[in-house]
Amino acid sequence: MNFRTYEDLANILNNNLHKIPSDVDLVVGIPKSGLMVASMISLYLNLPLSDLDLLLSDSMYASGTTKVKKTWISKPSDARKILIVDDSSISGTALNEAKEKIKKSKYKNKVIFLVVFVNEKTKKLPDLYFDICPSPRMFEWNYMHHGLLEQACVDIDGVLCRDPSEEENDDGKKYIKFIKTVKPRVVPTRKIGYLVTSRLEKYRSQTEYWLSKNNIQYDQLIMMNLSSKEERIKLGNHGSFKGEQYKKLPNTVIFIESSKNQAQTIANVSGKDVFCVEDSKLYRPSFDCLDVNESKIRRLFRKVVPFKIRKKLKKMFKK
Repeated sequence: MNFRTYEDLANILNNNLHKIPSDVDLVVGIPKSGLMVASMISLYLNLPLSDLDLLLSDSMYASGTTKVKKTWISKPSDARKILIVDDSSISGTALNEAKEKIKKSKYKNKVIFLVVFVNEKTKKLPDLYFDICPSPRMFEWNYMHHGLLEQACVDIDGVLCRDPSEEENDDGKKYIKFIKTVKPRVVPTRKIGYLVTSRLEKYRSQTEYWLSKNNIQYDQLIMMNLSSKEERIKLGNHGSFKGEQYKKLPNTVIFIESSKNQAQTIANVSGKDVFCVEDSKLYRPSFDCLDVNESKIRRLFRKVVPFKIRKKLKKMFKK
């Protein structure tokens, strides 16, 4: 899984801004996520901002007076060069649609197209791209609305809703009230493949009620089959439980986890990637915990891979 976070996006933009021609007067975003990236670029370069529809009506967004430069254009038709931005291109459909609109406009000789994330198939479509990101891929800004969510494991508390407070987490009436009434943090627009939670099996009916009430679609709900909160605390196996479930599901490609304390454990146990919403980081299996620990494979690995390379690989996996 190729997963990009907001931090990844910011770093990629910062490291590639020099590629944008210096005579660009206006940054235009292709809605919706392209507009987010265009806004970031316009802030970095202190340039006016517009979206595709506004551009075609010769309009742009108003700006605060503190950042406006005397050299700014007053309307898009005054621009020498216009940068049209999208965040990603998988098939090229959205980009080609934008190109067709521009061809029919008065801006056709003024624009250059930038796509931040492309693949090998689409890298030649824009004038500029910043990163080749092959499929399967997801972004922090779209993972709850992505088709691959059907191949994902998703935690509930801390992801779909907030965690219960100490007072609410009484393993009794207050906890049941929390489960049934807590406000969702986000409602995915795609079906989730597997909800994997440390909630106890005895709270299945209340959890299913809440999911149905909030129109959260899913295929399977996997819960801990323990008798009490105390037993769960005593075992302390939240991360390993989730990791084992994730490992058993061969078609899954990502786990969306709430706790950074559990994320690395889940990755190590499953041998697969985990995105943690608490710190917005992607956790990969550490080298020593990859699911290649069968003695024959390890012996073969040590035999064919020189020590210096093994040492470098180990450092890479620990990053």
